[in-house]
Amino acid sequence: MTLTRRALGTRLAGLAAAIGFAQSAAAGVAAQPASPLDHELRDAALRGLALARHRGDPVAAATAEATLARLAETDPEAALLGRIYQLLDVRPAAYWHGDLTEAAAADLAVLHGAIRASQPVAFGYVDLSGQETTRTVLPLALVHPPQGVKLLAWCEERKDFRQFFVRAMKGLRLGVGDFGGDRLALLQGLLDKEAGRA
Repeated sequence: MTLTRRALGTRLAGLAAAIGFAQSAAAGVAAQPASPLDHELRDAALRGLALARHRGDPVAAATAEATLARLAETDPEAALLGRIYQLLDVRPAAYWHGDLTEAAAADLAVLHGAIRASQPVAFGYVDLSGQETTRTVLPLALVHPPQGVKLLAWCEERKDFRQFFVRAMKGLRLGVGDFGGDRLALLQGLLDKEAGRA
């Protein structure tokens, strides 16, 4: 089936609107996801853009770069997440063939919800050396390196950005509050740190 330019443009515009990339005509600001499904669709699109340069197609990679650059003007949060995913969300965790346990689906559901709501979370954590600590964090994003799903967050105890394997969390629970007003600055700080600019 061949699409005309107009039909293709209409489909792309509809997709962009569905994932929150379109500008609001009334307010002239980036449209925000209206539901958890919209948020997840937007996130999936960002992860796809982030992986474009790993597919061996320079045209698709250039298009993804241009899209992320455009997003910086219309949806700064999406642009920051796209850049963070480019750095850290390289391959699905299923590629890891170690004997490590997987992240619990219930914990992932809590974390996805907390990220959407900009709500703190607390948990016990066992690091790679076996040391146990208790953490309260501001959850910013989930990434999927080969070793397992990680939470990227601002750690209140360490006063710095940290990465946590979700499988190593114990007793995950939602905290009180809303850090939505600081989310953009936190994402920028996280990106700067991971890109070696901080």
